[in-house]
Amino acid sequence: MASSITTTSISTTFPVAGQDNDSQGFRDNFTNIKTALDTAATEISDLESKVVLKSALSGESLNNDGGGAVLEDFELKDMSLTRVAKGTVTGAQTFDFSAGHYQTLTTSGSVTFAFSNFPASGKTGKIEIEITIANVAHTMTLPSAVSIGANELQGTNGANVITFDRTGTYIFEFITDDGGTVIAVNDKSRSNKKMDVRTPANTGQAGDKAGDICVDASYIYICFGTHDGSTVIWKRAALSSY
Repeated sequence: MASSITTTSISTTFPVAGQDNDSQGFRDNFTNIKTALDTAATEISDLESKVVLKSALSGESLNNDGGGAVLEDFELKDMSLTRVAKGTVTGAQTFDFSAGHYQTLTTSGSVTFAFSNFPASGKTGKIEIEITIANVAHTMTLPSAVSIGANELQGTNGANVITFDRTGTYIFEFITDDGGTVIAVNDKSRSNKKMDVRTPANTGQAGDKAGDICVDASYIYICFGTHDGSTVIWKRAALSSY
C-alpha cells in the first residue's frame, strides 16, 4: 500500500528568523506534525500485525501465523519441517497436522491412528509418520478414512490393521485434499507390493487380490483373483534349497 503520511502541509520556512511570527503558524505546524505522526503510528501498527519477522519485536512474542495467506513465486532454500516426537506409546494416537508435518513414535504395544486439523477441503495436507515397531506383536490400525493405498500396504489384513514381520523403523506418508474425509497412504520405507509372510488359505482372506504374494518356509503363493469368501484365488509353488 502507499503511505498516507503527508508532510506537504508542514511549513519548513516557518517561523521566519528575525521577525515577529504569528502564533497561528506554530499551531498549524504542530497540528500537521501530530497528524503525520498519528498516521505513521497507525501504519506501523498495521505492519507489525501483518509482516513476517525474523525475530520478535521488542516486548512482543514472535508470531508468523499467516492465517492461510498464499505465498506465491518464492524460491525456498534451507527449509525444514517441524518434528513432533510422541515418544514410546501404545493405544490411540492422534496426529495433529497443525503441530508438525513429521511425527515420530515408538510402540510399547499396538497403536491405533487418528488425525486432526488437516487443511480445509480444496487444500492438500501431507503428514509423515515415522513409527518404530519394538515388537512384531504390535499392530498399527489406520482410521477408515485411510481408504486409498491401504490395501496395498505390506502386512494389511484388508481392514486397515497392519502387522509387521520384523521390528524396525518404518515411514508412512498420509495425504488428503478434502479435510481428512478420504486419506491416501504410502509406505515410504518399503515397496507397497505386498509379500506377506503367511500361509494363505486357497480362498484367501479379506483384502486379498490379484498380484499379492505370500511366502512361508515351504511355498511361495501368488494370488490371481479377488477374495469373495469361496472362490479359490491362490496358487503356490514349492521352494527348494540351492
